Amino acid sequence: MTTDKVCGCNVVTSAGVVTSLQLIVLLLTLSSTGLILDRYRTWQTSYPQTQYNATAQAAANGTLKFNATIWSETWVELGMAWYVGFGAFWLFSILILVLSFKYYRPVFVVPNFTALVVGIFMNLLAFGVLLARILTVSKDYRTDEYQEVIIIYVMGLCLFACICCLLFIIFISKYHTFLRNRYGHQVPKFIQSRARTGYHDEAY
Repeated sequence: MTTDKVCGCNVVTSAGVVTSLQLIVLLLTLSSTGLILDRYRTWQTSYPQTQYNATAQAAANGTLKFNATIWSETWVELGMAWYVGFGAFWLFSILILVLSFKYYRPVFVVPNFTALVVGIFMNLLAFGVLLARILTVSKDYRTDEYQEVIIIYVMGLCLFACICCLLFIIFISKYHTFLRNRYGHQVPKFIQSRARTGYHDEAY
């Protein structure tokens, strides 16, 4: 049936591909945000940092900002910690989603759908706190430090992950509808087997 097709592929096949892509995107974002969370303070002490330039400050009438504020740096670490925590939930939802390929129950899709919706906001949050860290420094000094270059790369990755979540939601929603229409009233096999065992036990 045409309703069982997504982009020319079977709904279950599409869901399998999307599940694999989710895992790839999750591993990329989780490793990147975890890297910033773990190494941010080390980079500040291990690599050269922008030094105060009195001549440039005087020429700019005292408006230059050479280093990030403590508020923006705190938000970076806090935002990355929140994202790592969310990543654990996203991974768990993918593991639950995998069960739907064996038992064909729409309820196994719900946690992953929720994770993708939350993922849109979490990726935007991560992008926002990283952008705020960059913008607190004057324009000519925003890429002078090692951690700032890493932050810019991760910002692009967070935007990419946000777009991916939007696309994933479309496919997962279609998969959930497919399971609900086709198998919504069926009992999973492992429950059926237990029911049969219990029946025979009572019969004997």
